[in-house]
Amino acid sequence: MSRPALEHTDLAAALAAVRAPLSAPAMPSVGLGLRVRTSARLRGLLPTRLAVALARARGRSLWRRNPLAREQALRTMDAIVGGTARAAEAAVLAREHVIEHEVHRVLFWQPWKPARMDAASAAHVRQAIGSGRGVLLSSSHLGPIFLHLSAITSLKRGYIVSAPWFFEQPTPDFWGRRLAHWWARLTQRNERLVCSTGAYPVLAELLRQGELVVVYFDMPGGRRTQFLGKPVMLASGSARLAMETDSLLLPVRARLKGHRAWTDAAAPLDPRDFDSHEDLHDALAAAQERFILELPATLEDPNRAGAWEQGASAAGWTRPQEAAEAPRSAPDPPGAAEPPSAAGASGGG
Repeated sequence: MSRPALEHTDLAAALAAVRAPLSAPAMPSVGLGLRVRTSARLRGLLPTRLAVALARARGRSLWRRNPLAREQALRTMDAIVGGTARAAEAAVLAREHVIEHEVHRVLFWQPWKPARMDAASAAHVRQAIGSGRGVLLSSSHLGPIFLHLSAITSLKRGYIVSAPWFFEQPTPDFWGRRLAHWWARLTQRNERLVCSTGAYPVLAELLRQGELVVVYFDMPGGRRTQFLGKPVMLASGSARLAMETDSLLLPVRARLKGHRAWTDAAAPLDPRDFDSHEDLHDALAAAQERFILELPATLEDPNRAGAWEQGASAAGWTRPQEAAEAPRSAPDPPGAAEPPSAAGASGGG
């Protein structure tokens, strides 16, 4: 398992490390029951359309029968749409959130078919890639994000920024099997990973050389931003990188239509049109907010492990300092549908 961590003092060596092809880890050995449950080959025998239909039915049943699932989903939707024009829909959206959660869990183990794009999104992507400049692709944890990058990285190789724990050796349990499966799929798609530790100079150089870099916008940081109708502490590195390297910012999202994944891309944001990276950050926040409020039930819980750590509510999202400083042994990989504890307890996945 390769780990393109940026431990090199030499920028050229660091660039060579992140450009090297990925090497997927071996699938950890587990007991028969878990091996069957996490077998992509066996899962793939069931047509995706049917698998999604069954997942939706399971989600509806979970909403009816499980008060804890309802309570958690209501808290999640209150944190997301509270303060917005969709606040009154929180209860309806909470039910949809439970259903979408089950669908994403099932899709993860189904064959990863390339996402589709409509004509407008395809035009925006081609505009950005054809500019000859670096492209910073900005996504939120919305929809089946493990599928949507394929629509863009099939046109141009992407460098995806991931946290250090994503490069740890998979453990012999459900979470480890899930992580190994993810790596195998990324390797098949010939994508690249960049460890977030010390990544800024390498990302900046990749962008200066006209590469495509993928980052996630909805992550905690030090920039107070008016987002989703409330003050949210967000990371602002995307806007800084784009401004510093004269790269285009391309807001994107994942969504489902039936059982197929689609990639939506907004018009590229050009740093030349903004006076500061703060203004660019606010414009990116507005674009991501529009995407999210159209499909709020498909956004991951902002209070999940590795995000705002129970610090997100309808009043605002501020990560508790003690949670931010505490070590996290196994948080979600970027875009994962649930933390390891929930994955193991739910019986699904």
